[in-house]
Amino acid sequence: MKESLLLTPGPTNVPKRVLDKTALPMIHHRTKEFQGILERVNANLQKIFLTRGPVMTFASSGTGAMEASITNLLSKGDTVIVVTAGKWGERYREIAQAYGLNVKSYEIPYGQAVTLEVVEKALSEHREAKAMLTTLCETSTAVMHPVREIAQLTRKTDTLLFVDAISGLMCDPLKMEEWGIDVVVCGSQKGLMLPPGLGFVALSDRAVAAIAKSTLPKYYFNFEQTIKAIKKNDTPFTPAVNLIRGLDEALLMLLEEGVENVWARHARVAEFVRQNMKVLGLTLFSQAPSSGLTAVKMPAGIDSKDLIKTMRDQHQVVMANGQGELQGKIVRFAHMGFACTLPDAKTGLDAFTDALKKAQSVQAPAV
Repeated sequence: MKESLLLTPGPTNVPKRVLDKTALPMIHHRTKEFQGILERVNANLQKIFLTRGPVMTFASSGTGAMEASITNLLSKGDTVIVVTAGKWGERYREIAQAYGLNVKSYEIPYGQAVTLEVVEKALSEHREAKAMLTTLCETSTAVMHPVREIAQLTRKTDTLLFVDAISGLMCDPLKMEEWGIDVVVCGSQKGLMLPPGLGFVALSDRAVAAIAKSTLPKYYFNFEQTIKAIKKNDTPFTPAVNLIRGLDEALLMLLEEGVENVWARHARVAEFVRQNMKVLGLTLFSQAPSSGLTAVKMPAGIDSKDLIKTMRDQHQVVMANGQGELQGKIVRFAHMGFACTLPDAKTGLDAFTDALKKAQSVQAPAV
Protein backbone atom coordinates (compact mmCIF):
# COMPACT_ATOMS: atom_id res chain seq x y z
CA MET A 1 0.00 0.00 0.00
CA LYS A 2 1.39 3.37 -1.05
CA GLU A 3 2.03 5.81 1.78
CA SER A 4 -0.08 8.94 1.52
CA LEU A 5 1.72 12.24 1.10
CA LEU A 6 0.32 14.44 3.84
CA LEU A 7 0.28 18.03 2.65
CA THR A 8 -2.10 19.02 5.41
CA PRO A 9 -1.39 21.60 8.14
CA GLY A 10 -0.89 18.76 10.60
CA PRO A 11 -0.36 15.92 11.02
CA THR A 12 2.55 15.87 8.61
CA ASN A 13 4.64 12.97 7.35
CA VAL A 14 7.21 11.76 9.88
CA PRO A 15 10.84 10.97 8.91
CA LYS A 16 11.91 7.34 9.16
CA ARG A 17 14.69 8.33 11.58
CA VAL A 18 12.01 9.67 13.94
CA LEU A 19 9.58 6.78 13.43
CA ASP A 20 12.33 4.30 14.23
CA LYS A 21 12.93 5.99 17.58
CA THR A 22 9.23 5.93 18.48
CA ALA A 23 9.18 2.16 17.81
CA LEU A 24 12.06 1.25 20.13
CA PRO A 25 11.36 -1.17 23.02
CA MET A 26 9.91 0.64 26.01
CA ILE A 27 12.14 1.90 28.79
CA HIS A 28 11.16 3.15 32.22
CA HIS A 29 10.96 6.90 32.62
CA ARG A 30 12.55 7.04 36.09
CA THR A 31 15.94 5.85 34.89
CA LYS A 32 19.31 7.41 34.11
CA GLU A 33 18.82 6.44 30.46
CA PHE A 34 15.62 8.40 30.05
CA GLN A 35 16.88 11.31 32.15
CA GLY A 36 19.80 11.60 29.73
CA ILE A 37 17.35 11.82 26.83
CA LEU A 38 15.33 14.48 28.65
CA GLU A 39 18.43 16.53 29.41
CA ARG A 40 19.35 16.60 25.71
CA VAL A 41 15.75 17.24 24.59
CA ASN A 42 15.27 20.16 26.99
CA ALA A 43 18.53 21.78 25.89
CA ASN A 44 17.75 21.31 22.20
CA LEU A 45 14.22 22.66 22.57
CA GLN A 46 15.76 25.92 23.79
CA LYS A 47 17.85 26.03 20.60
CA ILE A 48 14.73 25.54 18.47
CA PHE A 49 12.62 28.10 20.35
CA LEU A 50 15.68 30.38 20.53
CA THR A 51 15.37 31.06 24.23
CA ARG A 52 17.37 30.46 27.39
CA GLY A 53 14.13 30.10 29.35
CA PRO A 54 12.37 26.84 30.19
CA VAL A 55 10.61 24.91 27.44
CA MET A 56 8.11 22.46 28.93
CA THR A 57 6.83 19.31 27.23
CA PHE A 58 3.39 17.86 27.98
CA ALA A 59 1.54 14.80 26.73
CA SER A 60 -1.20 16.72 24.93
CA SER A 61 -2.13 18.37 21.69
CA GLY A 62 -1.20 21.99 21.04
CA THR A 63 -4.56 23.04 22.44
CA GLY A 64 -3.52 21.60 25.79
CA ALA A 65 -0.44 23.83 25.69
CA MET A 66 -2.63 26.84 24.90
CA GLU A 67 -4.91 26.07 27.86
CA ALA A 68 -1.91 25.51 30.14
CA SER A 69 -0.52 28.93 29.24
CA ILE A 70 -3.78 30.51 30.37
CA THR A 71 -4.23 28.57 33.61
CA ASN A 72 -0.65 28.98 34.83
CA LEU A 73 -0.05 32.65 34.11
CA LEU A 74 -3.40 34.37 34.58
CA SER A 75 -6.21 34.70 37.11
CA LYS A 76 -9.99 34.87 36.86
CA GLY A 77 -11.07 38.39 35.96
CA ASP A 78 -7.75 39.39 34.39
CA THR A 79 -8.11 41.49 31.27
CA VAL A 80 -6.60 39.90 28.18
CA ILE A 81 -6.47 41.22 24.62
CA VAL A 82 -7.11 38.68 21.88
CA VAL A 83 -6.33 39.67 18.31
CA THR A 84 -8.03 37.19 15.98
CA ALA A 85 -7.99 36.68 12.22
CA GLY A 86 -9.00 33.03 11.98
CA LYS A 87 -10.08 29.87 13.79
CA TRP A 88 -6.94 29.47 15.92
CA GLY A 89 -6.95 33.00 17.26
CA GLU A 90 -10.60 32.36 18.06
CA ARG A 91 -9.65 29.18 19.93
CA TYR A 92 -7.27 31.13 22.19
CA ARG A 93 -10.15 33.55 22.83
CA GLU A 94 -12.53 30.69 23.67
CA ILE A 95 -10.08 29.19 26.16
CA ALA A 96 -9.65 32.56 27.86
CA GLN A 97 -13.42 32.99 28.06
CA ALA A 98 -13.86 29.47 29.46
CA TYR A 99 -11.65 30.43 32.43
CA GLY A 100 -13.51 33.62 33.26
CA LEU A 101 -11.02 36.12 31.87
CA ASN A 102 -12.13 39.59 30.83
CA VAL A 103 -11.55 39.19 27.10
CA LYS A 104 -11.16 42.21 24.84
CA SER A 105 -11.41 40.90 21.30
CA TYR A 106 -10.12 42.66 18.19
CA GLU A 107 -11.10 40.89 14.98
CA ILE A 108 -9.28 41.18 11.67
CA PRO A 109 -10.98 39.95 8.45
CA TYR A 110 -10.03 36.42 7.39
CA GLY A 111 -7.11 36.44 4.97
CA GLN A 112 -5.53 39.57 6.43
CA ALA A 113 -2.75 39.85 8.98
CA VAL A 114 -2.98 41.61 12.32
CA THR A 115 -2.03 45.26 11.89
CA LEU A 116 0.19 47.17 14.26
CA GLU A 117 -2.41 49.95 14.33
CA VAL A 118 -4.89 47.52 15.88
CA VAL A 119 -2.28 46.31 18.37
CA GLU A 120 -1.37 49.86 19.40
CA LYS A 121 -5.05 50.74 19.75
CA ALA A 122 -5.74 47.67 21.91
CA LEU A 123 -2.77 48.31 24.20
CA SER A 124 -3.75 51.97 24.55
CA GLU A 125 -7.39 51.19 25.34
CA HIS A 126 -6.53 48.41 27.83
CA ARG A 127 -3.40 49.37 29.69
CA GLU A 128 -4.51 47.05 32.49
CA ALA A 129 -4.30 43.99 30.21
CA LYS A 130 -2.20 41.19 31.64
CA ALA A 131 -1.72 39.49 28.29
CA MET A 132 -2.14 39.75 24.55
CA LEU A 133 -2.93 36.49 22.74
CA THR A 134 -2.15 36.02 19.05
CA THR A 135 -0.82 33.51 16.52
CA LEU A 136 2.31 33.22 14.39
CA CYS A 137 0.76 31.25 11.54
CA GLU A 138 -3.04 31.27 11.34
CA THR A 139 -3.46 27.95 9.55
CA SER A 140 -7.16 28.44 8.85
CA THR A 141 -6.24 31.25 6.44
CA ALA A 142 -2.51 30.63 5.73
CA VAL A 143 -1.65 34.06 7.16
CA MET A 144 1.56 34.90 9.02
CA HIS A 145 1.13 37.65 11.60
CA PRO A 146 3.89 40.23 12.29
CA VAL A 147 4.84 38.77 15.66
CA ARG A 148 8.23 40.45 15.78
CA GLU A 149 6.69 43.90 15.38
CA ILE A 150 3.88 43.10 17.84
CA ALA A 151 6.50 42.11 20.42
CA GLN A 152 8.26 45.44 19.93
CA LEU A 153 5.07 47.06 21.21
CA THR A 154 4.14 44.69 24.04
CA ARG A 155 7.59 44.53 25.59
CA LYS A 156 7.36 48.26 26.32
CA THR A 157 4.34 47.52 28.52
CA ASP A 158 3.44 45.19 31.38
CA THR A 159 1.31 43.12 29.00
CA LEU A 160 2.68 39.65 28.33
CA LEU A 161 2.68 38.45 24.71
CA PHE A 162 1.38 34.90 24.19
CA VAL A 163 2.04 33.43 20.73
CA ASP A 164 0.40 30.31 19.35
CA ALA A 165 3.20 28.93 17.16
CA ILE A 166 1.67 25.47 16.87
CA SER A 167 1.79 25.59 13.08
CA GLY A 168 4.40 28.28 12.59
CA LEU A 169 7.37 27.04 14.61
CA MET A 170 10.22 26.02 12.27
CA CYS A 171 8.16 27.08 9.23
CA ASP A 172 8.20 30.84 9.77
CA PRO A 173 11.00 32.74 11.57
CA LEU A 174 10.51 33.06 15.32
CA LYS A 175 13.21 34.38 17.67
CA MET A 176 11.55 34.22 21.05
CA GLU A 177 14.15 35.81 23.29
CA GLU A 178 15.58 38.30 20.79
CA TRP A 179 12.13 39.58 19.85
CA GLY A 180 10.86 39.75 23.44
CA ILE A 181 8.03 37.22 23.25
CA ASP A 182 6.87 36.00 26.66
CA VAL A 183 5.03 32.75 25.89
CA VAL A 184 5.31 30.46 22.88
CA VAL A 185 3.14 27.36 22.55
CA CYS A 186 3.61 24.59 20.02
CA GLY A 187 2.46 21.09 19.07
CA SER A 188 4.47 18.13 17.84
CA GLN A 189 2.78 17.18 14.57
CA LYS A 190 3.69 20.08 12.29
CA GLY A 191 7.08 21.76 11.86
CA LEU A 192 8.63 19.50 14.50
CA MET A 193 8.02 16.41 12.29
CA LEU A 194 6.47 14.16 14.95
CA PRO A 195 3.20 12.29 15.40
CA PRO A 196 0.53 14.18 17.35
CA GLY A 197 0.65 13.94 21.11
CA LEU A 198 3.11 16.46 22.53
CA GLY A 199 2.45 20.07 23.49
CA PHE A 200 5.15 22.61 24.34
CA VAL A 201 5.22 25.88 26.28
CA ALA A 202 8.27 28.17 26.38
CA LEU A 203 8.47 31.02 28.89
CA SER A 204 10.39 34.27 29.22
CA ASP A 205 11.62 35.56 32.58
CA ARG A 206 8.56 37.84 32.74
CA ALA A 207 6.29 34.86 32.18
CA VAL A 208 8.06 32.75 34.80
CA ALA A 209 7.54 35.56 37.32
CA ALA A 210 3.80 35.54 36.55
CA ILE A 211 3.39 31.90 37.62
CA ALA A 212 3.34 32.77 41.33
CA LYS A 213 0.52 35.30 40.80
CA SER A 214 -1.83 32.98 38.94
CA THR A 215 -4.87 31.76 40.87
CA LEU A 216 -6.62 29.71 38.18
CA PRO A 217 -6.95 25.98 38.96
CA LYS A 218 -4.27 23.67 37.64
CA TYR A 219 -3.08 20.16 38.40
CA TYR A 220 -1.55 18.15 35.55
CA PHE A 221 -0.56 21.23 33.56
CA ASN A 222 1.40 22.77 36.42
CA PHE A 223 4.28 24.99 35.34
CA GLU A 224 5.81 25.36 38.79
CA GLN A 225 6.09 21.59 39.24
CA THR A 226 7.24 21.07 35.66
CA ILE A 227 10.05 23.64 35.86
CA LYS A 228 11.28 22.08 39.11
CA ALA A 229 11.31 18.67 37.42
CA ILE A 230 13.15 20.00 34.35
CA LYS A 231 16.01 21.14 36.58
CA LYS A 232 16.39 17.49 37.66
CA ASN A 233 15.96 16.11 34.10
CA ASP A 234 12.67 14.62 35.21
CA THR A 235 8.91 15.03 34.79
CA PRO A 236 6.17 15.46 37.40
CA PHE A 237 4.00 12.75 35.80
CA THR A 238 4.48 9.85 33.40
CA PRO A 239 5.75 11.28 30.10
CA ALA A 240 5.02 10.03 26.58
CA VAL A 241 8.29 8.10 26.60
CA ASN A 242 8.58 7.04 22.96
CA LEU A 243 7.22 10.28 21.57
CA ILE A 244 9.98 12.04 23.50
CA ARG A 245 12.52 9.63 22.03
CA GLY A 246 11.16 10.59 18.61
CA LEU A 247 11.36 14.25 19.61
CA ASP A 248 15.00 13.76 20.54
CA GLU A 249 15.74 12.56 16.99
CA ALA A 250 13.59 15.22 15.30
CA LEU A 251 15.39 17.99 17.16
CA LEU A 252 18.76 16.54 16.16
CA MET A 253 17.64 16.51 12.51
CA LEU A 254 16.49 20.13 12.64
CA LEU A 255 19.68 21.28 14.34
CA GLU A 256 21.82 19.33 11.87
CA GLU A 257 20.18 21.30 9.06
CA GLY A 258 20.28 24.55 11.05
CA VAL A 259 17.30 26.58 12.21
CA GLU A 260 17.73 29.38 9.69
CA ASN A 261 18.29 26.86 6.89
CA VAL A 262 15.00 25.18 7.81
CA TRP A 263 13.23 28.54 7.61
CA ALA A 264 14.85 29.22 4.23
CA ARG A 265 13.79 25.81 2.89
CA HIS A 266 10.19 26.48 3.87
CA ALA A 267 10.32 29.91 2.23
CA ARG A 268 11.68 28.45 -1.05
CA VAL A 269 9.04 25.75 -1.26
CA ALA A 270 6.26 28.16 -0.30
CA GLU A 271 7.27 30.57 -3.06
CA PHE A 272 7.40 27.70 -5.56
CA VAL A 273 3.86 26.63 -4.68
CA ARG A 274 2.48 30.18 -4.71
CA GLN A 275 3.99 30.99 -8.12
CA ASN A 276 2.65 27.78 -9.63
CA MET A 277 -0.83 28.49 -8.28
CA LYS A 278 -0.70 31.85 -10.05
CA VAL A 279 0.36 30.10 -13.27
CA LEU A 280 -2.82 28.02 -12.95
CA GLY A 281 -4.76 31.29 -12.86
CA LEU A 282 -5.74 30.93 -9.21
CA THR A 283 -5.79 33.56 -6.47
CA LEU A 284 -4.15 33.20 -3.08
CA PHE A 285 -6.43 33.73 -0.09
CA SER A 286 -3.81 35.07 2.29
CA GLN A 287 -2.67 38.66 1.91
CA ALA A 288 0.35 37.92 4.15
CA PRO A 289 1.22 34.28 3.44
CA SER A 290 2.99 31.96 5.83
CA SER A 291 5.75 29.69 4.60
CA GLY A 292 3.99 26.76 6.26
CA LEU A 293 1.06 26.51 3.87
CA THR A 294 -0.67 28.09 0.91
CA ALA A 295 -4.42 28.75 0.82
CA VAL A 296 -5.80 29.06 -2.70
CA LYS A 297 -9.27 30.24 -3.68
CA MET A 298 -11.50 27.98 -5.75
CA PRO A 299 -12.81 29.18 -9.10
CA ALA A 300 -16.53 29.96 -9.21
CA GLY A 301 -18.67 26.84 -9.17
CA ILE A 302 -15.96 24.50 -7.86
CA ASP A 303 -16.09 23.06 -4.34
CA SER A 304 -12.71 22.43 -2.72
CA LYS A 305 -13.93 19.14 -1.25
CA ASP A 306 -14.13 17.69 -4.78
CA LEU A 307 -10.46 18.47 -5.45
CA ILE A 308 -9.45 17.12 -2.06
CA LYS A 309 -11.31 13.85 -2.68
CA THR A 310 -9.75 13.39 -6.14
CA MET A 311 -6.25 14.04 -4.83
CA ARG A 312 -6.73 11.66 -1.92
CA ASP A 313 -8.40 8.83 -3.83
CA GLN A 314 -6.48 8.98 -7.11
CA HIS A 315 -3.07 10.31 -6.10
CA GLN A 316 -2.74 9.50 -2.36
CA VAL A 317 -2.03 13.19 -1.78
CA VAL A 318 -3.89 14.71 1.15
CA MET A 319 -4.63 18.42 1.44
CA ALA A 320 -7.10 20.28 3.67
CA ASN A 321 -10.41 22.03 3.08
CA GLY A 322 -11.20 25.43 4.49
CA GLN A 323 -12.64 25.73 7.99
CA GLY A 324 -15.89 27.34 9.08
CA GLU A 325 -17.04 29.96 6.59
CA LEU A 326 -14.18 28.99 4.26
CA GLN A 327 -15.26 25.37 3.85
CA GLY A 328 -15.58 24.54 0.17
CA LYS A 329 -13.99 27.84 -0.83
CA ILE A 330 -10.26 27.21 -0.43
CA VAL A 331 -7.74 24.38 -0.56
CA ARG A 332 -5.00 24.51 2.05
CA PHE A 333 -1.79 23.11 0.54
CA ALA A 334 0.66 22.65 3.41
CA HIS A 335 4.42 22.49 2.98
CA MET A 336 5.69 22.10 6.51
CA GLY A 337 8.04 19.86 8.38
CA PHE A 338 9.46 16.77 6.69
CA ALA A 339 7.13 17.22 3.68
CA CYS A 340 8.58 20.64 2.94
CA THR A 341 10.71 19.69 -0.07
CA LEU A 342 10.51 20.67 -3.73
CA PRO A 343 9.89 17.05 -4.87
CA ASP A 344 6.95 16.73 -2.46
CA ALA A 345 5.63 20.13 -3.55
CA LYS A 346 5.85 19.06 -7.20
CA THR A 347 3.98 15.85 -6.43
CA GLY A 348 1.33 17.89 -4.67
CA LEU A 349 1.06 20.35 -7.56
CA ASP A 350 0.70 17.54 -10.10
CA ALA A 351 -2.13 16.03 -8.05
CA PHE A 352 -3.76 19.42 -7.52
CA THR A 353 -3.55 20.32 -11.22
CA ASP A 354 -5.11 17.01 -12.25
CA ALA A 355 -7.91 17.37 -9.70
CA LEU A 356 -8.60 20.94 -10.80
CA LYS A 357 -8.81 19.95 -14.48
CA LYS A 358 -11.24 17.15 -13.66
CA ALA A 359 -13.41 19.47 -11.57
CA GLN A 360 -13.42 22.05 -14.39
CA SER A 361 -14.34 19.41 -16.99
CA VAL A 362 -17.30 18.31 -14.90
CA GLN A 363 -18.37 21.94 -14.52
CA ALA A 364 -18.06 22.71 -18.25
CA PRO A 365 -21.34 22.50 -20.19
CA ALA A 366 -21.72 19.71 -22.73
CA VAL A 367 -21.11 20.76 -26.33
